[in-house]
Amino acid sequence: MPLKPDSEDKNYTCVFFRNPFVIFWARYEKTTVMGACWCKDKAPDQREVYMPPLATAYHAAGEPRTRVIKVIDSIVVDRLVLEMLSLIASFVDNDEESPVPLVKLHVIADKEEGWIQVVTSLVNVIPLEDPLGPSAITIVFDDCPLPSKESVIKLTQLFRLSKQRAAEANLNVRMERNICVVLGCIAEKLAGPNSVAVLTEDTLDYMLTFLITQREPCIVLFALIALEKFAHTTENKLTIKKRLERETENPLLILEQMANSEDNMWRQVGFCAQWALDNMFTIEERKLSYETVDMSNINVILNSQDVSEYLKISCNGLEARCDSYSFESVRCTFQVDDGCWYYECVIVTPGVMQIGWATKNSHFLNHEGYGIGDDLYSLSYDGCRRLIWYKAKPSSITVIPEWQPGDVLGCLIDLDAREAIFSVNGHSLPPCREIFETTRQGFFAAASFMAFQQCRFNFGHEPFKHPPNRTFISFNEHGYLTEDQKKVVPRRIYLEQLRCSSVKEDSCTLCFDDTACCILEPCSHRGFCSLCTSQLKECPMCRAAILNVRREDT
Repeated sequence: MPLKPDSEDKNYTCVFFRNPFVIFWARYEKTTVMGACWCKDKAPDQREVYMPPLATAYHAAGEPRTRVIKVIDSIVVDRLVLEMLSLIASFVDNDEESPVPLVKLHVIADKEEGWIQVVTSLVNVIPLEDPLGPSAITIVFDDCPLPSKESVIKLTQLFRLSKQRAAEANLNVRMERNICVVLGCIAEKLAGPNSVAVLTEDTLDYMLTFLITQREPCIVLFALIALEKFAHTTENKLTIKKRLERETENPLLILEQMANSEDNMWRQVGFCAQWALDNMFTIEERKLSYETVDMSNINVILNSQDVSEYLKISCNGLEARCDSYSFESVRCTFQVDDGCWYYECVIVTPGVMQIGWATKNSHFLNHEGYGIGDDLYSLSYDGCRRLIWYKAKPSSITVIPEWQPGDVLGCLIDLDAREAIFSVNGHSLPPCREIFETTRQGFFAAASFMAFQQCRFNFGHEPFKHPPNRTFISFNEHGYLTEDQKKVVPRRIYLEQLRCSSVKEDSCTLCFDDTACCILEPCSHRGFCSLCTSQLKECPMCRAAILNVRREDT
């Protein structure tokens, strides 16, 4: 649960921050002079860095009692960034103290020169090998003030973005990867004319060159994601499509062939390229992926109609990825009510994902950072931080190392024995039983994803790699999908189909799929189906808290 600010303490100010997996109130002392004891630390190793000018002083807006913050050199900001990165992995409980480095970065970034300094430090010091590195950049961007168009243009000029830079033989992979992540965050923060102004010819050349020359896959991946985010503005989308069409062969057509690669980094590139071709940069003569994929042996998939809005699902419905700063979630298409069931999940990226079980009563609050395992009706395992989540409270697991790309997470639920067991590469974790005190049936395989995370599911359509040593049933044995239900159509097509479809008069006013049969109490508003009301906490019409849901026929 989000923490409440302490309004009685006059020596502190409270600032609200959100990141993709926890909500917290950051508290910092008004009388603290930032960096007072930092300059005594040893300087980091020599490396290529950008050194923009930094303003002489910053004031916390609206805080008359806050002291003037002295000049902070790049080394101090670099260290704040690294401290913030280390805290992301360790910050798992809302009762812990707030991450002071993020608060300080926010204050620094309040002015143009400070914002440029923070961003350049992100580029300079976020390590390539840290699985939370790109996510950390999105957290800082999401928290910091919205930059002006002029600030962003100054930043891109500082980075010297160009085709020539991207084609350099001795480029710094870490820094170029981080620059591409930053460009994607900028595109996500800006919209409309500002986004168009930022996507200059040099910036576009810089990103496209990585795709065309197929440089290191981590750079190609984030250059592709940045292009996709710029394309959320229609004018940019048309500009990018025209540039892709000018190439002898569209580079996305080449990159999408990597979608089934055994190399996990190239697999991500292939996934994103295929998704972009289906959803953003369509080619007239190319069939959409869902029209060509073989679904004959697949009876259970991730439910593309029961998913938070920014999660990407593969054409076969068995692989999912999040490239948004929000915490995206999904359930599968098959519900289990009794017996012992098992499925596996292959880890493609080693970052924060909460994978396990959820009922229909579990809420997807992606923008608030709540996912699977963050309520009474779901349970999950996060192998990056080695935590089992239930009721938004973690239980630490130390007997198994952090998961890595290629690891297999096994998820077993025995509804008769009332226990759920997670395993990693066949090594079982302690059984979980607490969830059965509130829920004993109606479970779905489910998962939540932090930014830039991806995994693929096996519900039994192919042999399991680490089956449990007890009798179990696979989802695919008992699941059933019609041909239409097996089609994971792009969201734009789904929305167009909704616009063209006729709606019955008694349809739910939220989903338009099921019959409206519920009355919300105490406000007495109606017009909603049972599925939609199970995911509501407030009335969509009056915003009153929902205390009870009554069927109209009762």
